[in-house]
Parts: sequence; structure tokens; C-alpha cells
Amino acid sequence: MKKKEDELPLTKTQKANAVSKLRAYVNENFETEIGNLQAEIFLEYIAKHIGIYFYNKAVADSLAFISEKTEDMYLLMKDEED
Repeated sequence: MKKKEDELPLTKTQKANAVSKLRAYVNENFETEIGNLQAEIFLEYIAKHIGIYFYNKAVADSLAFISEKTEDMYLLMKDEED
């Protein structure tokens, strides 16, 4: 049985679209066809072993954005010496 953290965090529609795109890519670029099961296994491999890089980049970008906006908040402060 799969562990919860090993499951793809995609809806059924998203997973079906990703599988379809993988199948089309392989067909166009490698001149071979793969089935849905092969594409699903490949998708799971990509998510497990490569997806972490995209996830970490998204988290880093979010932190940079929040940090920038937090710094902007200091500009809104009023001078207390008046």
C-alpha cells in the first residue's frame, strides 16, 4: 500500500492531463508510444525525484515575495517624534 506522502497531490483531472501530455511528448520526441500505466509510473517518478526542486523553488520564491512585502510595511510606519 502506498504511503500518503508518496501519493501525487493532483486531482484526477490534473493527473489525467499530465499523463496525456507525457504520452504525447514521448510519442513526438522519441517516436515511440507508451501506455497510460507507463506514463503514470513515469509521472510518479518525476514527482517523487524531481518535483522537490520545483517545490523548493516555489517556496523560496514565496519567501522572497513575503520578505519584500514585509520590508515595504516598514515604509508605512509614521514618525513617532512629532
